[in-house]
This record gives sequence, structure tokens and C-alpha cells, in this order.
Amino acid sequence: QELVADLPTYGYRRTWALLRRNRDAQGQPRVNAKRVYRVMHTHGLLLERRPRHAQSTRRHDGRVAVDRSNARWCSDGFEFRCDD
Repeated sequence: QELVADLPTYGYRRTWALLRRNRDAQGQPRVNAKRVYRVMHTHGLLLERRPRHAQSTRRHDGRVAVDRSNARWCSDGFEFRCDD
């Protein structure tokens, strides 16, 4: 709690790194990262998780939307060939 109190934006990995450095400097054994996560979770010190992807407002029904009728989408390949 001492490490996280001043820096509330630190997650468990950064907190674990600080603990690891402090304990290495004092010659004490290292702390397991899973234990740091579990303790922070128990005391409500973890950051909120970010959503994986922003939800799109566009509905996807398998059709490509175009500006005007009779228009098609295509891609083009462009390559340079170099001889040895």
C-alpha cells in the first residue's frame, strides 16, 4: 500500500517491479508477481481493466456499403523486382 498510495496509476506489474528492486537492494528474496496481483486484488488496489475493442456503431450484415450504385471495391498489388 505504501508504494501504490502515492502512485494510484501503477498496476500490479509496475508495483511488482518496484517491490523486486527494493527487495534486491536490501538483499531479501523476491516476491512472486501472482502474489502481488492477489494481494492488490484483495485490497481493491488494482486498476480498472480497459475494454478490448471499442464497440462499433455500424451494423455489419455481410454487405459492403458504397456511396453510389454499381461501384466495386478492389485492391491493387504493386511490387518491385530486383535481380541478384
